[in-house]
Amino acid sequence: MIKLVLSDMDGTLVPFGRDAISRRTADAIRMLHMAGIDFGPATGREPVDLRRFFRGEERLFSTGIMANGKLVSYRGRLLRTIYLDHEGLQRLAGLACERDDCTLNIYVPCKDERGRASAHVQFVGVSDAELASARGVTGLALMGEATDRLPSVPLISAGFMCLGSTRQDAVSQAREMRPQLYRLCPQFDFLRPSPPFFDVLPKGWNKAAALGILEESLGIARDEIAFFGDSENDVAMLEAVPNSFAMENATPAAKAAARFHIGDAGEDAVAQVMEAIASHGGELVIPPSISRD
Repeated sequence: MIKLVLSDMDGTLVPFGRDAISRRTADAIRMLHMAGIDFGPATGREPVDLRRFFRGEERLFSTGIMANGKLVSYRGRLLRTIYLDHEGLQRLAGLACERDDCTLNIYVPCKDERGRASAHVQFVGVSDAELASARGVTGLALMGEATDRLPSVPLISAGFMCLGSTRQDAVSQAREMRPQLYRLCPQFDFLRPSPPFFDVLPKGWNKAAALGILEESLGIARDEIAFFGDSENDVAMLEAVPNSFAMENATPAAKAAARFHIGDAGEDAVAQVMEAIASHGGELVIPPSISRD
C-alpha cells in the first residue's frame, strides 16, 4: 500500500514553462490527503518557488524533499538543512562573470512580507538583457535579479546555466562544460534537470540520499512510497524507490531507471495515477489510458 507520493516538479508534475500545477493535480493531492496518504514534491526548487507553483496552498507542499535534498520537511516541520560550500560557489561565480555565455543561479535567504522563510533569486554574471534572452532560449521561467557578485551568506540552492544563442547551442555548451565544472569544484556534483542547466549539489548528496529522513519521520518502508520523475536529477530516486514512474517525456536514463512508465506531463499523467491511488485506498493502480508499459 502507498503511504507517501513524491513527485519531481518541472517536466513531471507540471510541463516545462508553466508556473503552476493544474487544478486537476491540486485536487488529486487533496484526494491523497483525504485518503490518509502524504504527498510532497521531490524537486530542486525551494519553497519560494513552490508557493507559486502550488498557488500559495502550503499544505500541498508542507512535506517534501526540496533543493535536491538539501531541505527536507514533514508536514511543515523542517527536518534537515544542508548548505553549499561557499568557496566552491565563489569559483563558479567567478567563472560566470568571466564568460558571457553562462550564469550562476542562487537563492539568497530572506523573509517574505508575512515573515516566512523565503529566498531572493539572483543570477550571477549576466545582465538583465542577457537574462531576458535566456528565458526565450531555454524556455525556463527564470524569475530573478541579474547581479555581478556572490553574497557572503550561507546558501542552500544554486544552479549553473549555459546560455547560448540558441537552445541547441546551450545544450552543446553544457555537455562540453561539465568536465570543466567538476575540475573547478570537485566538492560538488552537477546534475542536469534540463539540458542547459546544472543543479549544484554537495558531492554524493541528492534527492535519494535524503529519502531516508522522510522514511524515518513517517515510519514507512520504501515500498510504501511512489515517486515520479523525468530527468537526470531523478535517476537516483527512480532507482531507489521500487514504485517509480518515468514520464513519457523523460530522458532515456530516467526511463531506464523507472519500474513503470506513464504519459506526458502535459496530460496530467501524475494526477491520474494519484487519483487512482487515492480512490483505491493506497493500492497502487495505474489507469490503462496513461500506461506506457
